[in-house]
Amino acid sequence: MKKISILTLSFLLLALGAVGSYGKSKKTGEVKKNVYTDSKFGFQITGLKNWKVKSQKEPSLVRVIMTQKNYKVSTIPGASQYTTSIPTILVLADTTSLSLKQVEESLLGEGKGKLLQNRDEFMLKLDLVPQSECLEIQDVMIDSVPARDYTLKQPYKRTGEDIRVRDPIYGSQVIIQDFLAGHVILFKKGKNIYVVQFSCEREFYYPTNSEFQKILSSWKFLQDP
Repeated sequence: MKKISILTLSFLLLALGAVGSYGKSKKTGEVKKNVYTDSKFGFQITGLKNWKVKSQKEPSLVRVIMTQKNYKVSTIPGASQYTTSIPTILVLADTTSLSLKQVEESLLGEGKGKLLQNRDEFMLKLDLVPQSECLEIQDVMIDSVPARDYTLKQPYKRTGEDIRVRDPIYGSQVIIQDFLAGHVILFKKGKNIYVVQFSCEREFYYPTNSEFQKILSSWKFLQDP
């Protein structure tokens, strides 16, 4: 009996250990001192001190999300922390046999021709793209790799509360009309396709975009082992 109990206990401990290790979700990359390193897709990017850097759980098209810590609340009448969009940077990565031009057409063009297999998933994550207006397209370089930089604006309508309004029927409810501004940048190295999205409120675009450009300039491709 004693021997059976010991064997049973050992088996249970092994089983629990296996379940525990299996239950731990693998992360997309490693974050140390605001530096995100993605060994799967071979790149590194560094957030500023006032930005939170968070890796994701695998499997994930979105590799890392950065959000500004000390973001300002919109001063538009009726706006609040609940209606103000937090400045956010998304980095998406995947593998594809399509060219950069074909990916660009699939995601930001008319969508004709050969599409990305997971285009719908890309579009679900790239929430700045739907109903947006393209203001400018530029050719840029990301760590010596050619990239396409789209500057976008996305109008929106939101409901807020303006305490200065005293309507006997609708109370202080007002409609907030403004737009988000930002960038979607696409580039490809080898079979890896990278898409970086930055978005924030129109009101804070210029100072926040300056921070985004500093973060983007920190992008480094890792050397092949």
